[in-house]
Amino acid sequence: MSLKKIYNQNCAIKNNKIMLLEIFLLVIFVGLLIGIRWLFTPYTNWKNQQKTVKKDDSIVIICDGKEIKYSTYKNKSDVQLSIIIPSYNEENRLGRTLEATFKHFEKYNYEIIIINDASKDKTLEVAKKYSINNKNFKIITYNRNRGKGGAVRLGMLAAAGEIQLMMDADLATDLNEYEKLQKELIKITQNGLGLVAGSRNHLVKDVVVQRKWYRNFLMHCSNFIINTICGVRLKDTQCGFKLFTKNTSAILFRVLHLERWAFDVELFMIAQKYKVPVSELPVKWEDVEGSHLNVVEASIQMARDFLLVRILYLLNIWNFKDDIGL
Repeated sequence: MSLKKIYNQNCAIKNNKIMLLEIFLLVIFVGLLIGIRWLFTPYTNWKNQQKTVKKDDSIVIICDGKEIKYSTYKNKSDVQLSIIIPSYNEENRLGRTLEATFKHFEKYNYEIIIINDASKDKTLEVAKKYSINNKNFKIITYNRNRGKGGAVRLGMLAAAGEIQLMMDADLATDLNEYEKLQKELIKITQNGLGLVAGSRNHLVKDVVVQRKWYRNFLMHCSNFIINTICGVRLKDTQCGFKLFTKNTSAILFRVLHLERWAFDVELFMIAQKYKVPVSELPVKWEDVEGSHLNVVEASIQMARDFLLVRILYLLNIWNFKDDIGL
């Protein structure tokens, strides 16, 4: 083989190595960009919300068969209790939950607000069946999925009740627990501020034994971040059964930045800042089939949000005086 051929072969091998290195570096660079974008998704979502939520005419409230733009809606209902139920793809469970809710709260002066978080199934149709000839049954609906936190915020800021209950559409928490939370809320409320959170912590020991190892690992990681980094000392921040005074929800949900699963933790951070009395009570709770939650994906997303919310507050990029403007 001639020296020229050997030289050309070496050059080709060298060029191939350089090309492979360039491709590798490009992949790393693109991966980093995607990672950074994913990391700061809650921040960009919040900025977009600030700009568009007031002008978003796709957000409507259905009340007594009429559609009203959310931005112009004024709730004049004379009720003591507002029940807020965020719903995403809940056509199979929402009807049962509503029937049980009507029955349990029939002795109360209340309203129900369903938030249809851009469901892809017939959740809206199911809810509409219950809104006929019922002025105290309202549906908030829109086209873009906002996450549980975003849905609950819209419901809370549209509510009229002096007491406001957030509950899940799966009816995982026994409704008989409401009276216990109500008594506690009355007991701890100061200057119109108070928040009582349902807790499933007393069930953890039994669940840990039955659950897969990685779910327990994710649980312990989340608890460490919530308690140590975010400074929230509650034993269960994620239970979907919480009771607020009207003044409390007005403060917390106007400031709230996070819209996905980690929003509860930020609520408690804001509550600490505004010195809202907070209490945690054990509730009867059972896992209900039909959940749309991917535990691993949601846990990773929540861990990101827990860390990011703490960092953004420390850097004063997010502020406890921020207002979504609704």
